[in-house]
Amino acid sequence: MTAHILDMPTDVRTRLIRVALGDEPADVVVTGARVVHVFTREVETADVVVASGRIAAVGDSSRQLVGPGTEIIEAAGRFMTPGLIDPHMHLESSNITVTELAGTIVPRGVLSVCEDPHEIANVLGVAGIDLLTAEAARLPLNLFLRVPGRVPAMPEDRETSGGAMDLAETVAMLDRPEAVCIGGDINPALLLGADRAQLQKIEATIERHKTVGGQLPGFTGAVLDATLVAGVEDTHVAESPAEVVEQLRRGARVLLTPRIDRLPGEEWPEIVAATERLGLDTRRLVLCTDDIHPNILMSEGHLDQRVRLAIEAGFDPLTAVQMATLNAAELMRIDRHLGSVAPGRFADLVLLDSLEDFAPSLVLYRGEVVAAAGALVQEPPPADYPAWSTGTLHVDLPTPQDLALRVDAPDGPVTVNAVAFGAPKTMHEVRLRVRDGVIHPDAATDVAGIAVLERHRGTGNIGKGFVSGLGIRGGAVASTVNHDSHNVVVVGDSHAAMAAAARAVIEAQGGYAAAVGTEVAAVVPLPIAGLLSPEPLSVVGERLAAVERVLIEELGCSIGYRPIYALNFLCLPNIPDVGFTDRGIILTETMEIIGPLAATGAADRG
Repeated sequence: MTAHILDMPTDVRTRLIRVALGDEPADVVVTGARVVHVFTREVETADVVVASGRIAAVGDSSRQLVGPGTEIIEAAGRFMTPGLIDPHMHLESSNITVTELAGTIVPRGVLSVCEDPHEIANVLGVAGIDLLTAEAARLPLNLFLRVPGRVPAMPEDRETSGGAMDLAETVAMLDRPEAVCIGGDINPALLLGADRAQLQKIEATIERHKTVGGQLPGFTGAVLDATLVAGVEDTHVAESPAEVVEQLRRGARVLLTPRIDRLPGEEWPEIVAATERLGLDTRRLVLCTDDIHPNILMSEGHLDQRVRLAIEAGFDPLTAVQMATLNAAELMRIDRHLGSVAPGRFADLVLLDSLEDFAPSLVLYRGEVVAAAGALVQEPPPADYPAWSTGTLHVDLPTPQDLALRVDAPDGPVTVNAVAFGAPKTMHEVRLRVRDGVIHPDAATDVAGIAVLERHRGTGNIGKGFVSGLGIRGGAVASTVNHDSHNVVVVGDSHAAMAAAARAVIEAQGGYAAAVGTEVAAVVPLPIAGLLSPEPLSVVGERLAAVERVLIEELGCSIGYRPIYALNFLCLPNIPDVGFTDRGIILTETMEIIGPLAATGAADRG
């Protein structure tokens, strides 16, 4: 349904004019709604008149707007808001198909998503993106594209990915009718270094009057200014309320989403206080989801949960709704068509009893009722993914010896470089012991082993090293959802446990697995590109919840909420200060590969 979504044919415009003037009857009239006017942040009791899937009028429908074929929907004093718009998300992180996602979020009032499909593009290239957009075209959901800003994320000699998009393919995708933005989930060093290819993509985006996405992790001062000069218009990775304020002052749109490692919901009241104390305009604050796992989608919700969280933090409910509708539409330059209950806009409407609860009772897409009482009124047929989108893991089953970091050194202590999980991820030196030519993890000091197995091209590359800050003890966890390359990552306190977990996800052709000792305790198969499952959300969500329970309750993971989220981003080399790829540790700022042995390691024997 996204093709030509930003067009209004002349015959449709002509009909809307005639309906608005009372010369033709409407298709649908919603009567007695408490309309949330997001332009003015006020509520007005009014009727909403719909024709040809768009709003023709808002006000009094007692004029000659109702004909014999007009459908009347009694709002009975319920609030009416525009359909929610998620301006930045990666649906692949939900691990379910677009069809299953729509069945989950549309009843929650989310009718538009701006999807950055660089996850599936890193596996399957443009063909993977086409799978998602083709599937969305038959659903009551507007799927817009944040065209991936860089696929692969890293040069091939730094990280191995499966798919690629060159400059010509990126520009061609920007010309698609559903494209609204160039995605900014790239290494900011490319912009700070004035990378020519990246600047060309930005110029192509600006020429097409589309939005330039970005990320400004911890950026203030000169680096903030330089990145904005490069063309970036939004960021979704602010690390503190003070940073939010500075980025707003510089003209960036700040996308808020709660994270474990930066700007959790507990800090949102500080943002509210800052806007009130300083008199800041909230119109440049936008709510988004970015990454939501299936178990969290089941238990907490989607963008509707972000609205509730904003209200709980102290934002006025009308402001919170505005942040999830009009603000997002304006950011993506689609506000002429979406984001408000106003004439000319698509009749993507949500009826609910309470703004604070934001639990829709009725959802309309293009003026048609598509969801009621928390469920779609008509289930779409299941998604059909071709065989070439599955079976994408081209990697041998590893042995414990394959994952061990071997050194030509006598038994005894050695100093190694290890990645420390946190915000930002850092690198530090730790002392481990060599036994029989192998450097072993040490659960007692919270130093686990990590390995990244290249799975796209059968190169046999395995990056091996160590990580701290996860608290894993007594087993291992593995995944193919490993931003951005989605190779196989495995973390554990022994090479035997690591091999067991890695083998489980490879045999499942992708997914998550947790092993207690060498026994696999929980698995989430994700056979579509190693990222998605054809199963219902209830099945996928419970399976992932089981993996997290094993991690927390049996392996003692110190991250008690959403530990899989930490695993997903542990390796990402685009987010400071370091990442871990099939080539080893990567410094984000310079993209330099750092060896596993510290500089002092060779002399640190005995």
